[in-house]
Amino acid sequence: MDFIPQITIDYFEDVYIEHVCDVHRWTEDEFTKKLEDVSSTSLNRKADRFITTYLKNRTEKLTEENWISAKELYIQWKLFEGIERERESEDKKATLLELLELFRDEVIELEEDNIDSQKKIAKIIVVGESR
Repeated sequence: MDFIPQITIDYFEDVYIEHVCDVHRWTEDEFTKKLEDVSSTSLNRKADRFITTYLKNRTEKLTEENWISAKELYIQWKLFEGIERERESEDKKATLLELLELFRDEVIELEEDNIDSQKKIAKIIVVGESR
């Protein structure tokens, strides 16, 4: 997938937005800015880098839904990392890593299937030429 979707405040329930704003003492506009900022330190950019690095740049097979799920979990993990909600953060991190492992396994399986079919095609061509 060439386009990586961006997580906006619209992806979160109102109750969650209030919770984040209360814990961090942010306004909703400040939370929105942290999500939608285009700088390299924005939550979206950090999520992109983490997911891409974790999957060792094997992200071309990820769907928009895959990206959104992983980025939402990353953002939820990072929002509460290092503050009184450490348990909440760790749960999100564990879920994110499980999800990324599934994505990685799926990508590897797709790549192996592609290699196998290329080998079969090459074998057919070689066998066909030798006749």
